[in-house]
Amino acid sequence: MKNVFAMIALLISASVASAHTADTSWEVLMADTNLKIDAPVVFMGHAVDYTFVCVDGNMLRTKKAVAQKETIFIGKNRSKEVITGYKYLYTPINYTRTVSDCKYIGKNREVCTDKVISGTYPLTVNVKVSKKMSSRNDTYKFLFNKALTVPSCH
Repeated sequence: MKNVFAMIALLISASVASAHTADTSWEVLMADTNLKIDAPVVFMGHAVDYTFVCVDGNMLRTKKAVAQKETIFIGKNRSKEVITGYKYLYTPINYTRTVSDCKYIGKNREVCTDKVISGTYPLTVNVKVSKKMSSRNDTYKFLFNKALTVPSCH
C-alpha cells in the first residue's frame, strides 16, 4: 500500500514539476502542442497573430514569407486555389487607414460612410496561455497571461 501512495505522489510531483508557468520561455511554450497560445492580431490585409510578427524599422513584418494564393476556375462549378508565390507582409506600427462605418436605418436599409482611423500597434502585448484538456471537444484550461514583446526581424 505504501508503494501505491509513493507512486501516486511521484506522478503528482512529476506533473507539477513539468507544468509551465509565466516564467517559462516563449520558445518552450510555442513548442508545446498541448498549449493554446491566444495572442492579439495585427491587420496586414488579413489578421496575423502577434506571435508571427517582428519589428523591421518602423514596420511590423511577418517572420516568414506568406504564400500568395489565387483561385482559378476549372469548368463551371469547380475552383482550385493555387500558390502564385511567397512574400512578406508589412504594416506600419503607426497606422492610418480607411474603414467603412455602417449604420442600419429601418429594417433593410444600411448607410455606410468612409471613416479614417489611426493608431499604434503596441510592441508588448498580453497573451493568454491555456492547456488542452480534451482533444475530443477542444476544451482548454486557462493557465496564465504572459507578456510578449515583438522581437526585431533578422
